[in-house]
Amino acid sequence: MKAKLAKSLPLLMLALIVVGCGNYSGNYTSLDYSGYGNGARKFGVTVWTNSESAINVYVNGQQVGVVSKKYDQAPECGSPGCVYYDTEDGGIKITISGESADGKIKWAEQSLRLNRTCRKVELVQNPDGSPAMLMN
Repeated sequence: MKAKLAKSLPLLMLALIVVGCGNYSGNYTSLDYSGYGNGARKFGVTVWTNSESAINVYVNGQQVGVVSKKYDQAPECGSPGCVYYDTEDGGIKITISGESADGKIKWAEQSLRLNRTCRKVELVQNPDGSPAMLMN
């Protein structure tokens, strides 16, 4: 009896595996594959400031716009007076820099990865006058 049971155990295990694999009732169409670079969504960054001065914004060394409005707290993405830069190539790394319209204040290049629908970058001027870039 033990010999028959020992011989049939591997066959029983195989049958359980096959039956278990056939019972999946998932729906592949409900999965969200809107990942990096498929064109289904945009990945971007909004640049804003809480100071009064106009600031030229550069992405990868090219001027992409001017921040022209002051916000006391982080605005919504693409709000008026902010600079919004986006791409369908999520996950890419870009550099952002800024310069006041009068050329007196310069924000050094900072790198960030576009891995969300909207990242936010605040260009601030510290109490000592030095510029800083705050990223989320």
